[in-house]
Amino acid sequence: MAANISQLKVMGQSAALTDDAVLRWLPKQQLWIDPTRFNQLSGENGLRINLLPGSFCDAQGRIITERIVLELVEIVHKAGMLLAAMPSTSRDGVFESAGMFSLQAKKDDQTLQLIKPIQIAWPINNLHTKPTSLQIVTLSMACTRPFSAITEQDWIPFFNKPTPVLKLQGQRWLKFELNQLGWFSAHLPLAKEGLKSMLSIRYHDLGFEHKQAFLIFRNHQSVVKLFPYDQKFCAFNIPRRAPACVVMLACKNERYFLGHTCFDGHYANNLMLQLEEIEKGLLPQHLFAIINR
Repeated sequence: MAANISQLKVMGQSAALTDDAVLRWLPKQQLWIDPTRFNQLSGENGLRINLLPGSFCDAQGRIITERIVLELVEIVHKAGMLLAAMPSTSRDGVFESAGMFSLQAKKDDQTLQLIKPIQIAWPINNLHTKPTSLQIVTLSMACTRPFSAITEQDWIPFFNKPTPVLKLQGQRWLKFELNQLGWFSAHLPLAKEGLKSMLSIRYHDLGFEHKQAFLIFRNHQSVVKLFPYDQKFCAFNIPRRAPACVVMLACKNERYFLGHTCFDGHYANNLMLQLEEIEKGLLPQHLFAIINR
């Protein structure tokens, strides 16, 4: 039975998070460590990680003593959020994100568990919001599932209070400890932009094997993932006066398609989105150009 859109109270995009590796281009940084020693690591975008000896164990609880790899993904811009399919929405709200990162520890093909806290120092650059109001959130199981049968995830608070912000030589840092691995974001509610509205985008389905659509706000570090409904992508409770653009990605037989349309804040329902085939290797730079124009 089809879902009744008029009865939905949630935005849907937070419940539409998926683990679709086909439309992911963000590389994982591999940081090799000796788990028997104290390790100080730095990511390509400045994230600093301090690890104590004996911080990891396997599924049987055995402490790991052989060399392991720490996989790190850093996201510092809206294009990265889109490429990783990681929107800045949570339950029924839209948020601004100051950045996101993911940490996983592995030995061979085995995922390891964290048993000692990790110290994190996270640089916050070019932030358009108040850093003292940022909240650290982590990706967890979603509370709402309006459409998809896929296991869904959502951002939930990791700490119950704002994270301290330190300033050193002109650089602002968030400093905190992690007692688990996974995805993390620093965000705060999107500034209110007047009335809310529904957004509905139609497209011509060519039998795509994978398809995703996003709403990217121009004046905010915020990305909304739209949920599929019939041959449409939809979202609810979108700020009506916030300029944004919709970007759709699709794949069929290893051929990639891209479409986009922009709004001045007055959304039109049932707007037809045109998709054009694009070379896979050129897709990231096209996305950057669309988002940053």
